[in-house]
Amino acid sequence: MEFIVKSIEIIIKFIAPKINNSEEIFTKLELFKEVVYWLREANRERIAKHSTQYDLARKIDDIGSEVDKYLEKVRFKMLKNGKAGKNSLSNKLYDTEQTIKWLAARWGNVFLNIATNPKYKSYIDASSIGYELNDNVSHTEDALLIIIKEEEEKEFKQKRKNEIELWHQDWAEMLSNGKIGGEPTEYGHTQMVLIF
Repeated sequence: MEFIVKSIEIIIKFIAPKINNSEEIFTKLELFKEVVYWLREANRERIAKHSTQYDLARKIDDIGSEVDKYLEKVRFKMLKNGKAGKNSLSNKLYDTEQTIKWLAARWGNVFLNIATNPKYKSYIDASSIGYELNDNVSHTEDALLIIIKEEEEKEFKQKRKNEIELWHQDWAEMLSNGKIGGEPTEYGHTQMVLIF
């Protein structure tokens, strides 16, 4: 996702020269907040250029505040994964400008997921945010944390299910190869016997 917009140019021209090392974007909270502010503006400009996404541009501040909070909470994790080569940030950390563009794309992806993906509607209904937004509404939990916990729980359950299936396959293979058998006990039950 290429960003050729004024806000990105502001970051690159005025903020990037003050950054000694691109990792500082993630490790210095005030710097991170400053960069994220301009990333929101860059994404607003990008989205407003597309007629199909124009409605999202007016909702970017309300949904964007959730994106900002989420990215702030996971900034160390993003950096850690980047340094470990677990995400595409690893190819960008050598250059501050590339790191900023990567973070801009990440901000945009999180925003679009919340704003357009129906599975997020039970947490944030993006269609209700905008001019009709009630300023008195308060959120007791961070919606993105709820979403992340739910996804992590689904991943854990799927991983566990896969492990159990693999365990069953191993046992079935051992049984068919004659490595597992059974013998009757004195009480009429069957006990398992492993043959090595």
